[in-house]
Amino acid sequence: MKHFVLGLLAAFAVTVHAADEASVGIKRHKQSGFDYVTGGAGPQAEAFAKLSARYPVRIQFTIDGVHAEDISGVKFRMLDTMGNALIEADAEGPLFFVTPSSGRWTFEATWHGQVLSSTKDLTGRRYLDIAFDFKSGK
Repeated sequence: MKHFVLGLLAAFAVTVHAADEASVGIKRHKQSGFDYVTGGAGPQAEAFAKLSARYPVRIQFTIDGVHAEDISGVKFRMLDTMGNALIEADAEGPLFFVTPSSGRWTFEATWHGQVLSSTKDLTGRRYLDIAFDFKSGK
């Protein structure tokens, strides 16, 4: 009975989280078995702050060191140690959160011809906050 109740609570929590995300236009995506969300501009900013604890890798895109709410056209990739792209997606705003398992990952972002990358080790319950700072070309 205890396992049944815990299972119901977990299912309810997942349903509530998905409803919270959907209510502000956040769509959960899945590629190669990894969940990710992208966006975070305007009314989504508060929702992203609330759900950030569910995503061990949180990436922010900035321009000239400034939070760029209106950034668009960022191509994102997550690669394994062999160089295989497991996630390839267009960012829909200044934030990109992903749920990879423990391991070494390379995160790559391309915007207006600039390619930035960061290779990080994710272990256990650790969180990685990564900032990709693009130059505006001014």
